[in-house]
Amino acid sequence: MAKEIMKKQTTDLVSIDEDMFKGVDTGFEGTSSDTFKTPFMKILQSLSPELKKSNPDYNELASAGLFCNTATKELHETIDVVLLKVEHSIIAWRPDRGGFAGRYNKSEEGRIVAKQEGMEKWDSEGNELIDAIEFFCMNANDYSDVFILSLSKASLKHAKSFATRVRSLKANGKPVGVSWAGVWNISLVEEKNDKGDWFTIGGTPKFERFITREERDNFVIPLKDMLKVAMTDYTVVESETQEKTEY
Repeated sequence: MAKEIMKKQTTDLVSIDEDMFKGVDTGFEGTSSDTFKTPFMKILQSLSPELKKSNPDYNELASAGLFCNTATKELHETIDVVLLKVEHSIIAWRPDRGGFAGRYNKSEEGRIVAKQEGMEKWDSEGNELIDAIEFFCMNANDYSDVFILSLSKASLKHAKSFATRVRSLKANGKPVGVSWAGVWNISLVEEKNDKGDWFTIGGTPKFERFITREERDNFVIPLKDMLKVAMTDYTVVESETQEKTEY
C-alpha cells in the first residue's frame, strides 16, 4: 500500500500587513545567531534511523528513497528548490561513528589533510575527511522553509554535475551568474553495484522556471542574509553514509 506523504502548504507571506509588526518587541530579544540552526534534507536509505522501529527517530511513513527534513521530520518524494548558495566543504567525522568533528572550506584541504590513501583522507587527529557539496535551499513551495541538501561520497559526482548545470544556466543566451536564479525540481533514483544499493539525486534535477522579482526581493535576498548568521547543526547527520560504493 502506497505511503501517504505529508506535504507543506504554501505560505503566502506577501499578504501579511507588515505595519502591524512595527514598533513592538520582536520576541527574539533573548536569542543570538547560535539559537537558530539550519536543518538538513536527508536522503533516507535502508539503514536510516527513521526506518528502525527501535530508534527514537522512527517514522512509520518513512521508506528508503524519500527526502526527510531533519527539523520538521516531514517526508517528500520530490522537492522544488531555489539554491540560495552552493559550497564545497570538507566534513570531519570522528573514528568509529564518533560523530561530527568539524567543517572546513575545500580551500583548506592542503592545511588539514595529514594522511591520504587513494580517495580517503584523515586529519592529524585521525578524523575521516569527507568531501561534500552543500546546497543551501529555499523550498519554492513554502518560502519560510530553508534547509541544506548535503551530498557526499557516491552522490558527490551527481552534486558536482548539478552545480555545474546551475552555474551554466543562461537567460537570453547569456550566463545568469547566480545560484538562486531559478527553481529546480529534484527527486531520487536508486543506484546499485556489487556492494549494495542506495538512493541519490542522479541526473534528476530539472530546471522549472526563473524566480520572479517579487520572490527575489521578498524571500531570496532576506533568506540569503539570514544564512550569514545562522548556525548549522551537523550532529543531526549520520557520520557514515549508507552508500557502500566506490567513488
